[in-house]
Amino acid sequence: MSAAKKQAAALHALLMDRFPKAFPKDYDAILPLKLGIEADILLRLAEAGESVDPDLLRRVLANHVGRAGYLLALLHRPDGLRYDLDGRPAGVIDALARAEATRLLSEHQQRQQDAATRHRQHRALERRQQAAKAERIAERERRAAEKQRRREENERNRLRKLERQAAEERPRDAGQRTGGAAPLPTVIRKKRRRVDPQGFDPQGGKD
Repeated sequence: MSAAKKQAAALHALLMDRFPKAFPKDYDAILPLKLGIEADILLRLAEAGESVDPDLLRRVLANHVGRAGYLLALLHRPDGLRYDLDGRPAGVIDALARAEATRLLSEHQQRQQDAATRHRQHRALERRQQAAKAERIAERERRAAEKQRRREENERNRLRKLERQAAEERPRDAGQRTGGAAPLPTVIRKKRRRVDPQGFDPQGGKD
């Protein structure tokens, strides 16, 4: 809070403390104030030995009578009266004051609606930004997962290639261990026929 706002808040608190009828703490109990009440405040505070900056007091009063609660009191107060610092009737609310209150209240409501619209737009923008950020994160994670999958697939292919090469090299290694000689051919021996010297062939009879 700025220094000026702190000073205004302090003065408003002083007014609520010194004049609780005119400046109630209960927002719903706000009363329409008499015209020229600024002079009454300066006089009463001076009598109590409290000095107040007139410019600061005007700002505080402008803020007070510009509040929606005060404008509603001007428009809807059943007795249509204004009140002094002690809560006593001190004048009536004329048609001009009511018209001005209606205009100010309409502007106040429009500002509230504009603020609410800006808030909704800001929230919608935040949601879009959050969604876009989540999409970017998801895309990065998807790319990282795809990169990891390809890395693992390349590693599996490399291992399979090494296994094939090892399987192809095993027969060559076996040949080198035996001196590289070709295997000996298989010899098939035929059984020789026995011939009798007397001319008798046991398998075929006499000659």
